[in-house]
Amino acid sequence: MLREFLNEAHEQLDMLEQLFLKLEESDNRTIDAIFRIAHTLKGSAACAGLKDVAEFAHKMETLLDSIRKGEVVISESVCNLLLQSGDVLRALIHGVEEGLENYVPPEYSTIVNELERAFARSFISARENDNTCEKLLVRVGLDRSSEMRAARGFVILKRLEDMGRLKFSRPSENELLSGQVVPDAILVVVEGDMEDQDLYECIAGYPDVTDVDVRYMVEVRETDWMRYKEYVSVLESKGKRIVLDFVPGTLKLDGGALRFLSEALRRGWLLHSNDDLTYRVLSRITLKQVG
Repeated sequence: MLREFLNEAHEQLDMLEQLFLKLEESDNRTIDAIFRIAHTLKGSAACAGLKDVAEFAHKMETLLDSIRKGEVVISESVCNLLLQSGDVLRALIHGVEEGLENYVPPEYSTIVNELERAFARSFISARENDNTCEKLLVRVGLDRSSEMRAARGFVILKRLEDMGRLKFSRPSENELLSGQVVPDAILVVVEGDMEDQDLYECIAGYPDVTDVDVRYMVEVRETDWMRYKEYVSVLESKGKRIVLDFVPGTLKLDGGALRFLSEALRRGWLLHSNDDLTYRVLSRITLKQVG
């Protein structure tokens, strides 16, 4: 299996070098051909048990997919990044051929970081093009000994409404007003031009509030888990605390999704959905993981 992979990889790398020379022409056929090679190398490396090669090829594949979708524009810097990525990929495969266990070339970390930044720029650009505002999830813990929890929760909802657009709350305003629910905590999604620290300072001083957690919401609309993982990693490096917001119908509990959710919880990301069924599924997964 390994020898077959190496023979095929050399052919693919040679083709890659020729295609890279045509990159600046911005020809869709060239981009598609490079994408297919990265995809093929990713799959064959995974089958041969070469995790580092497979993961790096996937990072290249994801950037190329963003270019195909028009989310990333071919520029001199993007061309240089892809050329350097091709060199790293060749060096990784050469290390395998030479029997160098866990070998990575010196420039590996730098190129990986550049690829991750390119992913993040494409996500951020898409958000800006959609004219979307910042969405923040606020979780407010309430003192269980207080008989005023429902009333306090309602007051907090109204205060948050003054700061931004209230998109969702659990419990709802009506449930709090009617006394149907006496919550130990409330979850609120607020949209607007605001910072997480502003919301924290606004709520933390209220009576009966035991804790406040404010998170930057990343809306999950597709199942390209690696892309979300890399995007969120970049946000974390900027000091953002993260909650993944799953759009109804996105979550299919296959092996890839379960591995992604497990890593998300391990890294301290919260899981959320406005859809009741999806939220219950995510809550059970969280309890099982924590337990």
